[in-house]
Amino acid sequence: MQSAVFVSYSHDDQAQLDWVLQLASDNNLVSALIAAAIIWLIGGSWKWWRDTKDGAAILKFLTKSVADAKNTFRSTEAIASATKLTEERVESLCSKHPKIRRNTKEKQSWRLVDHSE
Repeated sequence: MQSAVFVSYSHDDQAQLDWVLQLASDNNLVSALIAAAIIWLIGGSWKWWRDTKDGAAILKFLTKSVADAKNTFRSTEAIASATKLTEERVESLCSKHPKIRRNTKEKQSWRLVDHSE
């Protein structure tokens, strides 16, 4: 059985909310700052979602490559081709991903990190 969650506001909470809304509607600077904060949060959320999705695609490709062909390292170009991402995006995501490391001898190749390292 699901229970409904009701949020009750006290008179003081409602008064504070009314004050903030009144301030935002009366002051263009406050309105602009609130709008900028909302846009920043939406943009950051979108970037996080896209980076997470693309990072997972790269990780899946590298995992499959190791299992199928026993390829330890895969080139940026091969990863980009398989995941339909640009080489710049692949390099950026791989360099930040905690489970992916760059080859120290050949800078444009990547491998999965062994947890024993």
